[in-house]
Amino acid sequence: MRHIIYITTAMDKDDFANYLPHWKSSPNPSNQNFHNKMIRSLAINNRIDVISVRPFSKSLCDLKNLKKEEKEDGNISWHYIAIQRDIFRKLINGHRQVNTLVKKYAKDDTIVFVDTINPAIVHFAKHSLKRKKLRVVGLCTDSPSNITGTTRSYTVYLLSHTNAYSGYIALTTGLDELFNVSKKPSLILEGIVEENLSNPKEKIGKYFFFGGALLARYGIYDLIKAFRLFSKTNKGYKLMISGHHADVKGINDAIGGDKNIKYLGAITVDECYAYEKGAIANINPRPFSEDLDRYSIPSKTLEYLESGVPTISVKNSKLQKVIGDLIIWSKSSSDKELAKALEHVVSLTKEERKALGDKAKEKVHDLYSLKSVNKKVNDFLKKLD
Repeated sequence: MRHIIYITTAMDKDDFANYLPHWKSSPNPSNQNFHNKMIRSLAINNRIDVISVRPFSKSLCDLKNLKKEEKEDGNISWHYIAIQRDIFRKLINGHRQVNTLVKKYAKDDTIVFVDTINPAIVHFAKHSLKRKKLRVVGLCTDSPSNITGTTRSYTVYLLSHTNAYSGYIALTTGLDELFNVSKKPSLILEGIVEENLSNPKEKIGKYFFFGGALLARYGIYDLIKAFRLFSKTNKGYKLMISGHHADVKGINDAIGGDKNIKYLGAITVDECYAYEKGAIANINPRPFSEDLDRYSIPSKTLEYLESGVPTISVKNSKLQKVIGDLIIWSKSSSDKELAKALEHVVSLTKEERKALGDKAKEKVHDLYSLKSVNKKVNDFLKKLD
């Protein structure tokens, strides 16, 4: 059994669910979900000390501060550091706390995992590890330039302070090339899924579901237009929408009072799983772009595949290779093409939809389940010994 220190912004699932109501606009759950699943995957046969620097915002979070907390869960020890609203105090106190925890728990054979997309995490890791001869693995889940609202200095800082780690785990080969300039040992891992054990949502009727980033550049408005186009000739269906980064007024204006489209706001992971499982199909309307295709994997698409119902998605090169025609591919994110994909779903019999969903679930489970990822990562870590 290895010992791993995991420095991240992620939280225990229940803690994250309890944290969401304190936010006016909830933090992006994508990284939370990936790292939470990675931690639980590693914990199958490794001992994990998680040092969590929880996201915090003066303007968006109603909490005055975040208190230090400790939590045990099997092979996982969660160490939530105290966070203040004042950015200077946050950096100084955060550095001290992370340094103390690393000093307390690190052994000679400890491996440290670092989230490479968060400046605070990278900063704390850099200063806490600089005098220690520990192996460090960078977890590369996105390109800094893809993060909404960031600056060039943000990108330069991250790339210049994460380029000398012992190894890298990246979602795409593009991300590995971006961060791993020294060509250290690496693992390309498109994502992680956990078994969807939720009870499907009932009494809603036949509905399509989308959950994710509610930004125009990720296709939400095209999807709403597509559903309204589809509904002109296909009655009795609904579209359920949830997610983060929403322009609530913009979403409601786009819905325009259509009673068959419901905006759910930000919901918990378990609620999302329940909606996915009860849908007639789940949809990823994110437009194709070379940058997104090179540097990111639509994590929601993998999650949808685990639900056991059909998945509609716009092009993604890697998933087209690994999943193939078990995904219903829309030619583009235009309203007309997405509407065609919706029509294709309803043209299938209930048995055909179930067969497609079951095959996709089996495929994604074989490739990306917690157990499968555990084996891949453990095999990769042997290269660092």
